[in-house]
Amino acid sequence: MRAVTDEQLIQWVANGDSSCLATLFERHHRGVYQFCLQMTRQPTQSEDLVQDVFLKILRKAKLYRGEGSFKAWMFNIARNVTLDHLRKAKRQNNQPIDEDKPVEQLADNRSAEQAAAGSQSVQRVMQALAQLPAAAQEVIWLGRFEFDNYEDLGRVLACNAGAARVRMHRAMALLNSTYTSINGAPIDV
Repeated sequence: MRAVTDEQLIQWVANGDSSCLATLFERHHRGVYQFCLQMTRQPTQSEDLVQDVFLKILRKAKLYRGEGSFKAWMFNIARNVTLDHLRKAKRQNNQPIDEDKPVEQLADNRSAEQAAAGSQSVQRVMQALAQLPAAAQEVIWLGRFEFDNYEDLGRVLACNAGAARVRMHRAMALLNSTYTSINGAPIDV
């Protein structure tokens, strides 16, 4: 039996079966949350933004044209919702960014010593990433953790694949430069 694709699910949502949104939510809410958390540094606000994203998906389901993946379309919505939130927060200037909140870690099956060293390295990279402009943060987060090709990344960023590749290259160079200025050495991969 073949699994139902995201693209088929969003078509069913567009045709009035809103229960299919629950399946899309289960498949993608963690990734959307991680993206929102990376951009806002506020866990509670990120949870609210995830809800906003999926409500917007429900309202805009009929606008999905099938050009590219559903995931790229969804992250375009997530990006817009998050950027709108950041603009409002900047205008209101009353929502502090909590830089000390840890970002959820991926499962680590290494020895305790290796895990501790890896954890320190991840914390240093996340510290450098947090100092980048929002545009560079989103390109790195989406390009490294959500999408494995520049075509989909370009769709999310509203540019072509070549421009997405250039943005990723520049953002990674900026991350490496920032990491080096903080730690005295380039990122050791």
